[in-house]
This record gives sequence, structure tokens and C-alpha cells, in this order.
Amino acid sequence: MKSAYNSTSEADNTSLVSSSCCHQHEHHHETCQHHSEATDDGHNAAYEHHHADVSPTPISWLTRTVVLLLFLGSGYYLWLQWPAMLMTSIKWQRDINGQLSDLLYDAQQNITAAYSLAGLSFLYGIFHSLGPGHGKMIVTTYLATNPAKIKASLIMTVVSAFVQAVVAITLVSILLVFFKSSMRQVNDAADQFISYSFMAMLLLGVIVIYRSLKQAWQLRSAQRHHHHDHGDDCGCGHKHFANADEINNATSLREYIVIVFSIGIRPCTGAILVLLFANMVGLYWLGVISAILMAVGTALTTSGIALLTLSGKKIVSRYLATNQRQRTMTSIIVKLIGGILLVLLGLLLLNGHSYGMSPVL
Repeated sequence: MKSAYNSTSEADNTSLVSSSCCHQHEHHHETCQHHSEATDDGHNAAYEHHHADVSPTPISWLTRTVVLLLFLGSGYYLWLQWPAMLMTSIKWQRDINGQLSDLLYDAQQNITAAYSLAGLSFLYGIFHSLGPGHGKMIVTTYLATNPAKIKASLIMTVVSAFVQAVVAITLVSILLVFFKSSMRQVNDAADQFISYSFMAMLLLGVIVIYRSLKQAWQLRSAQRHHHHDHGDDCGCGHKHFANADEINNATSLREYIVIVFSIGIRPCTGAILVLLFANMVGLYWLGVISAILMAVGTALTTSGIALLTLSGKKIVSRYLATNQRQRTMTSIIVKLIGGILLVLLGLLLLNGHSYGMSPVL
């Protein structure tokens, strides 16, 4: 009886030990599996993070230097040829002005001359926008020193050109119809609007300077709150550096409005001239159409200048920038320089305009 009891007890103990061992083995297996999965996840995350940080195509300093020299050399050659290009453009504009006047007189006798007038007005807008003017300085300076997208830049240049035409048509129409003003009075009023455009240019420079200083202060404050070592994408849940597009998204619309105002508030001199001539010959409606076609030509040229500016800036930033932090800091510094340049140009144009001097920019 005792032997049977001992056999039963030993069997139960053996079963308990076996069950305990199996339970420990299963728990150990689950622990190992969980640890293996965690290790694999960590390894994969580290692997992905490592490959995300590695630049796919590192660029040598020699390549960057060559690209920078080519860019500077092209700019210097353009600078040398610019006076000759301006003089040629001014000569073409004078010739076209004379032909516009002749076509307006011809349109009194033969309305088919209006087709030639329309084509010539379009060409005038193209050549006129290649000549001296502060609008191109605003567009090129702003786009070269501030993050801007192609679509927004093209919309800005096109709207600015058409606002110029609308301002010229509205100004001349009001002065001629309601005030019966003379040509000299119309020119004096247009001259006053030019002063407003220079003031808007100065305001734009102040806004750009303020924003760049504000962004620099925000970056410095962010660095103070993070004393531990962080990369561009450290995974700690904080965003330490904004990219070049994000630092301009907040109030870029406000700056675009100021740019459109600073360019468009200055009426096109060619549009004013053709409107006055059209009023003299009794074909004012034809002068309005001519002014609009001038705006189309101007928009085409300024949009091309904007695309060239953005392309040149993209090439330079592609070969000179190294990481996100340097791109952000460089963007802020360049934006500050652009704002200062706009302020200086605005002051120069305002002072030259106050002395009755024709601005050369």
C-alpha cells in the first residue's frame, strides 16, 4: 500500500516538474521571441535611420567650386553685357513708340491697322520689360534670397504685370474723363504713383529683414531648450530645424501682396503713352486693348526672368548645401541680405526720384 502511494506521489511530482518545466520553457521561448522581435525592429529602425541620414550622391568640394565659378562667371559676363543690352532695348522701345503712334493714326482711316497695333503692343511689352525698371530688381532679389515655389512665383509676376496695366488704364481714364487733365498732369500723377511703388519696395525690405531676424531668434531659442545631442531626425519627437520651404510658408502671401503692390502700382509708361495717343485720335478703346497686350508681353518676360532666377538658385543650393541645419541657417542669412538690399535700393530710388533723376535700375 505504501509502495503504491509512493509511486503515485512520485508520478504526481514528476508530472508537476514536467508541467513546470514546460511552462518555464514556453515562457522562455516567448521571452526570447519577444526579445528577438524587439531586436529585429530596433535593428531595422537603426538600419533605416542610418540609410536615411546617408546622402545618396555625395558631392566633392571640387565639383562645388567649379559650379560656383561657372555661375559667377556667367553673372559677371551678363553684368558686362547688360549696358549694351539696355541701350539696345531702349532704342527698340523708342522705335516701337513711334510706330505705335503711326498705327493709331492709320487706324482712323483703316481699322485693319489695329491688328498690327496689337502685335506691336505685345512686342513692346517684351522689350520694355527687358529695359531698366525696379520691378525686375524686386523679383530677382526676392526670389534669389527667399524660398519660393515656381507656381507662386509665376502667379506673382503675371499678376504684377496686369496690375500695372490696370493702374495705367484706371489712372488715365479718371484723369481724362472726370478731370479733363492735360498730358503734363497725367505724367505728374504717374510720377506720384512711382514714388508709392518705391515706398512699397522699401516696406518689403523691412518685412523680409524682420522675418529673417525673427526666424534666427526662434532657431537660437530652440537650440537653448535642447542641450543634448540631436540630429536632423533624431526621433525624440521634436522638430529642431525647419526646411527651406517651411520657413517661408507662414506669411509668404503677405510678402507676395507687397511685391505685387510695389511693382503693379507703378503704371507702365508705354501704356500711358499709347492711351494718350489713342485718346487724341478718338480710339481710346483701342488704346486699352494695346495696354492689356503690353501687359501680356511684360508678364511673359518677367516670368522667364523668375524661372531663370529660381533655376540658378536651385543649382547653387544643390551644390553648396550639405545638411539640413546648414541649409536652414544659410537660407536665413541670405534672406537677411536680400532684405537689406531691397531697403537700400528703395532708398536709392526714392532719393533719385525726389531729385528728378530717372532711376537706372
